[in-house]
Amino acid sequence: MSLVDDILAKLNANSGVRAAFPLEGEFYNDVIAEESSVIESSMGMPLINKALKEVMKRKIAICVFSRVTFEVPTEHTMLMEDGNGNVIGHDVPACMMDNYKDDPDIFWLCDDFAMYPHKAETEEMLIVMLPQKSKFITEADGAKNAVLLYPATTTDIMLRQHFGISPSEHGIASSILAFDPAW
Repeated sequence: MSLVDDILAKLNANSGVRAAFPLEGEFYNDVIAEESSVIESSMGMPLINKALKEVMKRKIAICVFSRVTFEVPTEHTMLMEDGNGNVIGHDVPACMMDNYKDDPDIFWLCDDFAMYPHKAETEEMLIVMLPQKSKFITEADGAKNAVLLYPATTTDIMLRQHFGISPSEHGIASSILAFDPAW
């Protein structure tokens, strides 16, 4: 078996994973092109996709369809910055909520997104998507620098259509796991 086959087997054996598939060739290029075309967030702000840039640096990519129980974020995956690069908001993973819930300087945009409007030095705002480091697929599995990207809706639809995952199948999220061979 190859490294990709080993990683796919481990992913597909995880109860939080619905299915995992290699991303290769022309379809991989199409996925990257679609994700690269998303330059504005759903809130209409400019979008910087650092997660995509990290995925593109890796040699191997796998599409993972999973439930929320797989690779729960433990670090920020989304920042809001002003035009000077000051962080004026970010997502708050459940494991970090106690660090933020009683902060009087926070304005909650929603249940898990904290904003600090007083830190903004400019009116310009943008969203920065960060890669999530994989804790499930590691160097011990032969995967170095493994990161996850949670794609935009248009890319998610493209992945679902290609791999036969119904858009109406709720509770399933797509992600792109990318890594380099560890050896």
